[in-house]
Amino acid sequence: MAKQLTILFWCLIYGEVFGYIISALNGAAFDPVTSGLIPMVIGWVMVNIVSLFLKAPNTKEEKK
Repeated sequence: MAKQLTILFWCLIYGEVFGYIISALNGAAFDPVTSGLIPMVIGWVMVNIVSLFLKAPNTKEEKK
């Protein structure tokens, strides 16, 4: 659960920064809700998809 919250937090921060920079470069109005929410959803989905493919290695007992 902590990993999920950390991902959501950092996606929100980076989304706000990138959204502000892109809106300033384009001369468009900055919308903090959209620029924070979309990266949060995409980041959450990507982390959950990647975690499906990454499995913990099987530990085998050493032979004596």
